[in-house]
Amino acid sequence: MKDPGHYVARILDQLALDDDRPVIRWQDTVVPAAELRSALIRVATALRRLDVGSDDTVAVLTSVNSPWMLATRYAVHLVGATVVYVSGSNHGTTTHGLTRQTRARMVHETGASVLLFDEDNAAEADGIRALLASRSEVRLCALGTPLSGPVSIDGSPVAEPTTTTATGSAASTIDLTPHTPTRAMVIYTSGSTGSPKGVVKPFVAWNNVVLNEATFTSAKTFLAVSAVSHTGGLLTDMAIASGGSALLRTAFEPAAFLRDIAEYRVTDTLIGVPLLYQLTNHPDAPTTDLSSLRRLLYIGCAASPERVREAVKVFPGVLHHSYGTTETGQIAMLTAADHDVAELLDTVGRPRTDLTVAVRDPRTGRGLPAGQLGEVVVRGANNMLGYAADPDLTARVLRDGWVHTGDLGRIGDNGYLRLFGRMDDVVKVHDTRVHPIEVEKVLAGHPGVADACVWGRQGPDLLGELHAAVVLREDDPPAREALRGHVAALMTPTHVPATLTRWRAFPINVNGKVDRVLVREQSSHPEAGRDEPAWPNSSETTKA
Repeated sequence: MKDPGHYVARILDQLALDDDRPVIRWQDTVVPAAELRSALIRVATALRRLDVGSDDTVAVLTSVNSPWMLATRYAVHLVGATVVYVSGSNHGTTTHGLTRQTRARMVHETGASVLLFDEDNAAEADGIRALLASRSEVRLCALGTPLSGPVSIDGSPVAEPTTTTATGSAASTIDLTPHTPTRAMVIYTSGSTGSPKGVVKPFVAWNNVVLNEATFTSAKTFLAVSAVSHTGGLLTDMAIASGGSALLRTAFEPAAFLRDIAEYRVTDTLIGVPLLYQLTNHPDAPTTDLSSLRRLLYIGCAASPERVREAVKVFPGVLHHSYGTTETGQIAMLTAADHDVAELLDTVGRPRTDLTVAVRDPRTGRGLPAGQLGEVVVRGANNMLGYAADPDLTARVLRDGWVHTGDLGRIGDNGYLRLFGRMDDVVKVHDTRVHPIEVEKVLAGHPGVADACVWGRQGPDLLGELHAAVVLREDDPPAREALRGHVAALMTPTHVPATLTRWRAFPINVNGKVDRVLVREQSSHPEAGRDEPAWPNSSETTKA
């Protein structure tokens, strides 16, 4: 079954070398190679029996970072199909849960014919299918305890097939020849509005990145604290394909993170910029054995050069900063060696050599020379194929093979790319692009809010923050905590403003509109002397 051109074939070969080798550590469970291989093959067998083939789509609903997230992806790609995870939407290094209605929409938009679900999500899977108009066309496939539990269709467990021997004397009940899909995944990312949109990723991009990394490096041990269904999945697959292992965690806690690196001899990991700051300042960092680390990759928002310099002292020789988008994959990399050059720390590194990165005038679309500021556009094999069920958005973002990122940047004479924020007023909070107007709509939609004004600004560490001012209704004004919960429930916790300031009424400018500049300035400065009504059900003043 040798097929070096398919990353799942390589993973199966690696798993067959030593049945007892620990491959996944999850909670208190250690999954050996033979167990992952068996689970992968049983899921693939079930998919074959459900007539899933080339370019069909399979939806997966499991607990975040359950080992089933890996086994199902490998099985879906083995049979040549596309996977869409409906467990949550991606925020780079953060994953938020979704409503049942949103999950049903994702299944419908992608045309998934099968929904794989684990024991914790059995009722949710039934509820999702019930919401679908064509629910009879969506088959359910149950996954038992990770990864030793049964894989069942209509309540009947699927037995692992016999495999063909070297002499061909035993008949196999499943064709394990890898099939190559056109699409690898539909990755749902909440983006600026909090409403997930599906980014269709080509299989060739995922496949080539995994194989290129796994083929030319020694075995990795990857520590995952972000969802392996999204951003962390590519690096997890690299580790498994390299003959290494993955340590799956469901949350980040700095002390536990550092202990994991030391205890399990972690070689690679991925975190967001705010988490890098937490690690750098943690008292355990200087005394923890970090000698196994080869690469600590941090992603998301721009990092403060001063804070990065501090991080280099704690993690010398291993820091890498990646700039990219879900639509393009990685665009540029600031390598470990680059981190030793002070003047490069305000850049995101050099663009990848296997793609074309240009800076264009946003008005004319013309290319700009080095040193001039414009929109970053990208062309390459890793670019998305488009957005699921959204041709209009696809046409706006993907033009003539170029993905228009909406990021403002310039490429210096040294070839390094520096970013200057977004072309519009979108604020990048942690790893998520948040549009203030969308948050305003949600705040103003609360029955106790008369008006809302939301803006963004950079904090002292160059991290994006959201801030809001509201005018409350007199009849039933909500408390600050209620408004924060309202935004978190209708959007995500990432969209919740860092501060909420109460106004009696917003000032109006000469055009008859809210004077947003004045609201922003007086909300941000206590010395403005503005009359500040107290929040209801709270002893706090209006400043959060």
